[in-house]
Formats: sequence, structure tokens, C-alpha cells
Amino acid sequence: MNVTTLTSSPAATERDNRAGWRAWATACHGAWQADWRERRRDWRVWLVIGVGLALAVCAALLSSLELNATLAARADAQHAEQERWSHQGKKYPHAAAHYGVYVFKPLSVLAALDPGVERYVGSSVWLEAHKQNELIYRPADDEPGATRQFRLTPSFVLLVIAPMAMVFLGFGMFAGERERGTLASLRINAAPLSAIALARAAVLLCLAATLVLPACLAVGALEWSTAARSPFNDGATRAVLFAGGYVLYLCTWAALIAGVSAWAPSLRASLAVLIGLWAATTLVLPRAAIELAQLAAPLPTMQQFRADLDAALGTPDDPEQAKHDQQQLLQQYGVSDVKDLPVNWAGISLRRGEEHGNRLFDAHYGRLFAAMRSQDNAAALAGWLSPAVALAGLSGAAAGSDTAHHIQFVNGAEQQRRAIQEVLNIAITANPERNGARYDGDQALWDRVPPFRFTYAPLDLDSLALRQVLPLAFLFLASLLLCGTGLHHLRRGSLR
Repeated sequence: MNVTTLTSSPAATERDNRAGWRAWATACHGAWQADWRERRRDWRVWLVIGVGLALAVCAALLSSLELNATLAARADAQHAEQERWSHQGKKYPHAAAHYGVYVFKPLSVLAALDPGVERYVGSSVWLEAHKQNELIYRPADDEPGATRQFRLTPSFVLLVIAPMAMVFLGFGMFAGERERGTLASLRINAAPLSAIALARAAVLLCLAATLVLPACLAVGALEWSTAARSPFNDGATRAVLFAGGYVLYLCTWAALIAGVSAWAPSLRASLAVLIGLWAATTLVLPRAAIELAQLAAPLPTMQQFRADLDAALGTPDDPEQAKHDQQQLLQQYGVSDVKDLPVNWAGISLRRGEEHGNRLFDAHYGRLFAAMRSQDNAAALAGWLSPAVALAGLSGAAAGSDTAHHIQFVNGAEQQRRAIQEVLNIAITANPERNGARYDGDQALWDRVPPFRFTYAPLDLDSLALRQVLPLAFLFLASLLLCGTGLHHLRRGSLR
């Protein structure tokens, strides 16, 4: 067996591969230590991280305190409403149906990080007979326009401020080598450029991770301190998706910064391109996506929607069908007058009226919600161009603070309203008037209405993967490709 055979054997090849990986890992570790040492000595790094951390702390503190107060207030209000309903005294059940009750929207702890649409869609709805009401108490109504547009929340810090901090800290990752004229020594160095890029990107991610810590601590403190029941049955899955989405988002920016810095001919060009990409993907495209989605699937104004619905409700149910049903009921019980029925026709008539209204509510709100879903789908398409859009959709869905979860609550509250009417109308039906005296319900009847305990449906992982996860993963892979081609350009391209 000669030397050539020995060196080309599988065992020798495996040893060479292991030695190559060990050399690559050693180079990556050395580059990490060198870059970390240089970062620690740079006062500009401490300035950027200090400002970003201050904003992150303020956002986490304000959001967690606000959510804690909101959860407590809604729990107290819901308990008070339940007590008011149970102790309303004796009265005709249909009068109790108009007396009504308020129900309040549940919030998750993750909503402290990403409040989504919660400040714009209302928090409570009044459930009464014959009418499906809109949610009221929108905090955004009391805020100035600038606050509504750029509200300081942990999601805003992570979506917008963290990438900006990474840009300012990393735009010279490789462009600085070309600017200082040290690119030649970097290229002839034994350390692989891929190892250097990974080490420098990892340092950048660690610096950006300091902006994530306040949000994590705030959520942990809320989870530990609050006694509110979680509105999710799949909370662990949501937390993993939420955290994983933000990790992938920051990794996308780290790879993008490394790639642009490798391609840019100068520090100025690198900074200009990265700031342009940051502004386009985190500020311009998200807003443009919303505006274009509204054009693609316009919603009626609330005044027009209510006018159309009220006009439809003004059309009574088919009187001929009601008369036919009444005659059938008389024949069933062998009587000739509704006063002689063993059941109360008034309760049956009320149930018919509720069913007629329910069909109209389902039709009108169904069209409204379909248009809202179309807007969401249209806006989500921008996620293939902007990782911020894709991540905003993912985090809002995981936190239960997006439009789809709002529609779930509206439908859940409406089912509770219908359950209340059904219990009361059945009671009226079962107690016909005798000698002109009609039946009055009491607390025993009011307590037959099940208390409102709303839980969101589990996440549709297939839909979430198609609309948010795939675009985010695609942009991450695209940024890796840009980084890889940039490193190849550094390795093979001009030194100037």
C-alpha cells in the first residue's frame, strides 16, 4: 500500500474533515473573542446599546404595567356584571333580555409584548335582545395621532429599533476592512471568511439580544404575578412561535448586514444601503401594505354598515310562515286559541324573531369579516418583501392580538348573547300566561345562563406557516445567500 492510497483512504478523508471543522471552529472562536474585545472598548457601542436598552426598559415596563392594570380592571368589571345580572330581581324574562349584560375581551400575557389591534377594536360589548352591538372602549380614541402611529411597545422596539441598532453597530463589519486597506491581510489570513462572518454576526446578535431581555423579564413577571386565566389552550406553542419568530428576524438582519457590508465598496455606501433597507422594510412597506390592502378589500363605514343592517332588521319575518306555524301548533295541542295552549306563543314568537335577526347578523357580519380577512391576506403578501411585515403577523397571531382573534371574540360574544336569549325565551315559552298574569323570572332563572368564559381556538399552524413563517424563512435564506455571495466577492474580488 503506497502513500497515495493512504492519504486518499476514507479514514484519512474523515480525519481531514474533522481537522478542517476543528480549524474552522477555532477560527470562529478566535474571531468572536477579537470582535467582542473590540466592541467592549468602543464607546459608540455602549451609547447605542444604552439608548436602545433604555427604550426597551421603558417599553417593557409601561406595557406590562398597563396590561396588568387592564387585566385586573376587566376581571373586576366582569365579576361586577355577573353579580348585577344575577341580582337584578324578579322581572319578565324578556325585560331581562333588554336589561342585558356586558362581557369583556380576555387578553394574554404575550399581548404585553405585541398589543396588535387591541387598542383600536374595543374591549367590551353589551349583549341584549334583538341586536348585535359593536365593541366599545377603544383606548386609541383618547390618544393623539402620533402616539397611535408610533406607540412605544416591546414589539416596536424589537421590530424597528433593534434592527436600527444592529445596522449602526455592524455596517462596517467588512466594509471597514476595505476602507482601512486591511482586506488583503484578511484574505490571506488562514481564518475562513465564513467563520469570521459568523463570529461577527453572533456578536451583533448578542448585542441586539440585550434589547430583548427587558421584554422577557416583563412577561415572566406578569406570568408569575397575574392570577388571570389564560385565554389559550396552546399557550406553549404560541410562546415558542413568538420567540422563534423574533430570533429568526434578528438573524435575518445579522446576515443581511454582513452581506451588504461585504458587497459595499465603502463604509458610507454600506451605511446608506442598510439605512435604506431598514426604512423601507420596517417603516414604508408595513404602512404601504395596509393602505394597499384597504384599497384591495375596502370596508364600509360604520355608519353605512349600521344603516344597511338596521334596514334589513326593519323587514319583519315572513308573516305567512308565522301564521302557518301557529296553526300547526294549535292543531298539535287540539285547541283553537293561543290562550289555551300549554305553551306560551309569545316565547315562540320571540324565538322566531331572534332566529330571523341571527340570520341577518350572520349575513352582514359575515361579509364584513370576510372583507377584513381579505385585507389581512392582502397585507400579508408584503411579508415576502419585508421581514417586519411577516413577523408582525406572526407575533400578533401568537399573542392573540390580531384581527383574526378579534373576530373570534366577536363571534364568541355573539354566541353568548344568543345563549342568553335562548334560555330566557325557553322560560317564557314554558310558562304561559294564566288569568292575565305573566311569568316573572328570578335569580334561579338568571343563573341558568352560563357565565362567559371565552377561550381562543388553537392556532391554525398550516395557515400561519403559509402566510408568515414561509415568507420570514424565505427572507432569512435570501439574506444568507446575499451574505454567502458577498463573502465570495471578498475572497475573489478586487481589493479596492
